[in-house]
Amino acid sequence: MSTPSLSFAAQITDLPGLSNAEFLQALSWDRSADPAIRTAAAAGNVSAFCKAWQASRRALDKLSGPTSSTAERALWSQQAFAEEAGLTRIIEQAGDTTVKRPSATRRPVNKPAVSWSQRVGNLVAELTTAVGSEEPRPFAVLASLELLANAGHRLTSSQFFPLWRQTLSEILMWPTVIYDDPTTPIDVQLIEHGEIPLIGGLLFHEISHATNLIKAGRKVLATELVDQTDTDGTPHAEILPRLPLWLAPLVRATLMMERFQEGQWTPDQRQLLANVIDRAVLLCRPDGRAALTNGLNLDSLPVLSAAVELLDLGLVGSTTEYLQAVQRAVAGKPPRRARPTIATMPSNQSDWAKFALLRSDWSVDADSVAMTHHLPLPQLDVTALGRALIHGDWQLKLKLGDAVVELAEEWSCVCWQSDPDADYIELQMAGPGKLRVERLVMLSRKERFLFVADSISGVPSMDGTKKSSGQTGQRIEYESRLSLCDGLVGSCDGTSREGRITGKRLKARVFPLAIPHDRVQSTPHQLTIEGQELVLKQVAEGEGLFAPLAFVWHPDRTRVDATWRMLTVAEEGKRVGPDVAVGYRLKLGAFQLLVSRSLKKTGNSRTCLGHHTRNETVIARFDENGDVHPILMVE
Repeated sequence: MSTPSLSFAAQITDLPGLSNAEFLQALSWDRSADPAIRTAAAAGNVSAFCKAWQASRRALDKLSGPTSSTAERALWSQQAFAEEAGLTRIIEQAGDTTVKRPSATRRPVNKPAVSWSQRVGNLVAELTTAVGSEEPRPFAVLASLELLANAGHRLTSSQFFPLWRQTLSEILMWPTVIYDDPTTPIDVQLIEHGEIPLIGGLLFHEISHATNLIKAGRKVLATELVDQTDTDGTPHAEILPRLPLWLAPLVRATLMMERFQEGQWTPDQRQLLANVIDRAVLLCRPDGRAALTNGLNLDSLPVLSAAVELLDLGLVGSTTEYLQAVQRAVAGKPPRRARPTIATMPSNQSDWAKFALLRSDWSVDADSVAMTHHLPLPQLDVTALGRALIHGDWQLKLKLGDAVVELAEEWSCVCWQSDPDADYIELQMAGPGKLRVERLVMLSRKERFLFVADSISGVPSMDGTKKSSGQTGQRIEYESRLSLCDGLVGSCDGTSREGRITGKRLKARVFPLAIPHDRVQSTPHQLTIEGQELVLKQVAEGEGLFAPLAFVWHPDRTRVDATWRMLTVAEEGKRVGPDVAVGYRLKLGAFQLLVSRSLKKTGNSRTCLGHHTRNETVIARFDENGDVHPILMVE
């Protein structure tokens, strides 16, 4: 039987069982390959080949600098491969960061020091077996490629060659046809069709036609980077639940391209990656976890730290300073004292990405609201004083008469404002006829409070039969639910109808402004806590309804007396109904808020507590003289 020619020129589906010497002799080499490697391979001399190959990687270390010693970076994707829990534990055990430091006392004579090659022995053996298994194991291939590329020259010959051969054999047979499988997460597809081919081509670049693999993998990565992000780097809402997992192959591939100085990004692609990292850093909570992950506990700090520290991405100083502050917080270290610097605004919004980030400042104890609106239910991730408060779907149920309103597929952003006082976003969903549902979110940048509300307008009038029965308008039944984060406890059983939320180093109050403050006043509306859900229910008759909630966690306002009431809104000297316009006043000690909302347009100004306005939405505070100072005004 003739000896096959092994290269990346064509797909190899059936690699024959060759001896190690025959395998080396069958390889086809690129003309730029190291002569020592080619000579040893042509002679089938495994020992000489290992020495030549490992020597070339030592030379690479001197040029690009030492790298991670084992496969720790593959662990950035461990949650994408839950079935590889056993391999994950072995990688963690072999990693330098998991090894206990020697004690100051003298080591017993009968316990010799464990060498690095001994410590990674179990990992090498496991990877050699896993990569060569009949069932494809992408995570094992990824870890093997990383180990060989970064620390293959440190392995003994008996460890290196079996792993090298099995990994090369797998890459030679790696499928090049991409099948779109909706059941496979996009980050897993990115690893399988982008990262593994690219890194495999870089690692085995001396073998003939390896550049084909590099180009194919790089094209997949570059296409995904462009397709899934806005021009400013904002990731699309669809990938945010797995953003750290999606970023991992892009960052690992970038680090590997820089190590081998081949296949690197264009300047525009590199800038786009930098912008994505910049956006992702602000979605990293002070505990290192990623926001908007739908309950998936993803640690985004390792991949973001590597991207910022190892890649020269030219990020703005505010981004790197915030990441460093998160690193210190996770490590349990006190924050650094530094002079305040002029920072760019920490908030951003993208219509294309269906995403908005409202944030008070760049500190680790900032207040923030991350919001997506690409699905029938918008999703919120709220932090107060840097601590998780609300997460998950902002649920909505709406019933008009006897009919349940079906929600549209997605929402559109109709207003976005960001200034030194507050961030504000307004989403709109168009229902049947003239029905509109608008969701309002405003985060104060200075006063530690969050205002959220649903505005229902354009409710169709009743038919003549029901009008003749004496009813003046169609009945509207509204319900919304917000999920509290783990570790928080909520209650609504006080003397007033306010809600209270408590957790570790966090106290927040919730005020349902459209519900009477005193429990002695009968009302069909209610604010309750059901399990971990904050539930607001309101009922109205007419053409509209406004359902507001004010969350307050300012340390000076968690214990002061609170009162609120509905205000009279007038137009041309006549009172208007709550389905036309509403106003509310909230008093927390010396702090007072005014909220007004018009549900119907008018050419005239309307007055609320003496404040005249033509604006659709006004949120303002009163000073000590009773003068109104607007925080937000929306035309």
